[in-house]
Amino acid sequence: MEKIIGINPVMEVLQNKEKTIEKLEIFKGAKDDKINKIKRLASERNIKIFYTDKKRENSQGVVVYVSDYDYYVDFGEFLEKIAPMEKSIVLILDEIQDPRNFGALIRSAEVFGVKGIIIPERNAVRINETVVKTSTGAIEYVDIVKVTNISDAISKLKKLDYWVYGAEGEGSKDYSQEKYPSRTALVLGSEGNGIRKKVKESCDVLIKIPMYGKINSLNVSVAGGIIPVSYTHLRAHETRGN
Repeated sequence: MEKIIGINPVMEVLQNKEKTIEKLEIFKGAKDDKINKIKRLASERNIKIFYTDKKRENSQGVVVYVSDYDYYVDFGEFLEKIAPMEKSIVLILDEIQDPRNFGALIRSAEVFGVKGIIIPERNAVRINETVVKTSTGAIEYVDIVKVTNISDAISKLKKLDYWVYGAEGEGSKDYSQEKYPSRTALVLGSEGNGIRKKVKESCDVLIKIPMYGKINSLNVSVAGGIIPVSYTHLRAHETRGN
């Protein structure tokens, strides 16, 4: 069994009927108003509630135990899902290592309507307790897709008319000036090394976030919360115009 901790992540997983939940654990001293909603959700699903005198660190007094982290979606199924969509944005993470960055990126992705996040099977962080908690429940609504080869995945996205943007400090174009197409894929590189050479060569355009301070880089989770805004704003403007 795997643990999911924190009030918001626990609430979201309880509302996801596809997740197999073994039990719910609540600290006896938990006082948050949402605890009663968590109890009600557990009762509706006939999930056993255990009360404990010990509060798990950073848990906010609630822990659910699930059979496993079965969040991953098959790439072929994901392609079939997005193929009919007129407008969509996909996030590609090239060897992200930090679970907190991954969780924060999932959270931003859900807020900005990203349809899925593609990650490599090797040399990348996996979904774990920290990722789930940092996403604050957003992981329940964003497809996470593992692939054996990022460049090959990009090639298949291009066959569905996706235009692929790589975010790099040395990118030639300002991210905010781009007229993103209806089908866009955004590639973000690892915390230390950025986008790998072969993956970078697979991108159609390399974009950058202009820097005006004394440091010349942003945390990848911050970049992942900035760039999708331009795509979302453009699509929203087109909808209002129609």
